[in-house]
Amino acid sequence: MRSNDLRAENRHRILQSLRVKGPLSRAEIGKLTGLSQAALSAQFGFMIEQGIATSENTTADVQKRGRPKTTVALNPDAATVVTVALTIDQLRFCVVDYAGDTLSQTVQHIQTRSLNARQLFDSIISGVTAAMHRHGFEQLAAIGIGFQGVTDAASGELLWSPILTIEKIPISTMLQEHFGVPVSVNNDCGLIAKALHTREKETLGNSFAAVLFSHGIGLGLYISGKPFTGAHSSALELGHVQFEKNGALCRCGKRGCIEAYAAKYGIVRTAAKRPLLSKPANPISSETFDQLTNTAIENQQQKAAFEMAGKAIGFGLATVFTLLDTLPVALIGHKAAAVNLMRANIENELKIHSRSTDDSTPVFHCYDDETPLLLDGLVLESMALVDRVFADKADESQLESNLT
Repeated sequence: MRSNDLRAENRHRILQSLRVKGPLSRAEIGKLTGLSQAALSAQFGFMIEQGIATSENTTADVQKRGRPKTTVALNPDAATVVTVALTIDQLRFCVVDYAGDTLSQTVQHIQTRSLNARQLFDSIISGVTAAMHRHGFEQLAAIGIGFQGVTDAASGELLWSPILTIEKIPISTMLQEHFGVPVSVNNDCGLIAKALHTREKETLGNSFAAVLFSHGIGLGLYISGKPFTGAHSSALELGHVQFEKNGALCRCGKRGCIEAYAAKYGIVRTAAKRPLLSKPANPISSETFDQLTNTAIENQQQKAAFEMAGKAIGFGLATVFTLLDTLPVALIGHKAAAVNLMRANIENELKIHSRSTDDSTPVFHCYDDETPLLLDGLVLESMALVDRVFADKADESQLESNLT
């Protein structure tokens, strides 16, 4: 590896450690990165000079001898990014500083299924621009976009989304051309899985499945510490795996998909005894769904709707585990009461479809609110773009030395 490349890689390792762990002492960074104190000192000097990081001497413990501990942290003023969460009938814009702290959030309500490509593009541009103006900054470092649907892994093209009627939108290219900054476009459940892998690693380990219950059903996978995607796209559309042939009508227009039974609209439709071919309902409010969950404990028809949802989810997970072995599962978006109504059927379906009697039931972990995880994943993904730019930034003094 060339010396410039080696320095860039070392800087990136330091930035990633600070990104995940927060402010750290030099000794702690050395343990995490494996870099010597001499190498760290050189990098810290460069990063502080460039305004990427800050260094602070903490007060020494009067009961102990030695020098005060030096703590290194990401400089919040080094860069600003805007993240955009596109969910059904809503755009959420967040302004985030380089330390990863959210400075503001703004929600824009729109009818997503009535937008054409130009209207979607203009809505995002106006929201990002307004966020920049509110905070009085002109230099934007990156934009991160998360949405429900499938993306092209290489180009960032929005291929398909059940919350839109348009397809194959070159949203990454369009925004890069307009703002002149790097843009990441990712599936919402993939971003949630990224946040869980970073923040809940001790609980979930390096390999796990994340199932998102929302207006649809999402799946994110981490295998051996790396996100699992398709060869060319984000893939993993668990909600649109067929559960029952010629079954309930899904938002995608097909019949019998898992989400037609397990998404919130599917559970509400079954619980209300509406025809399975009736048009899927508009977004179900948290209050409405919580009320249904509470009454379903005593109402057999409503309880059966949750049990059917559990059966559909169990079938989908069994399909995944047949290919990839049993993994811990994070269930996101439902409160404990809703998960409890589904759990027995999820586990029973897994046992029915397991490859052998030795296959163990996965350990389930519940996270009732998906929004903080989605926003956290967006910050991590968009800041990864900025970290790479800063890490690759040439040491000008070293270049001048080499030239002379």
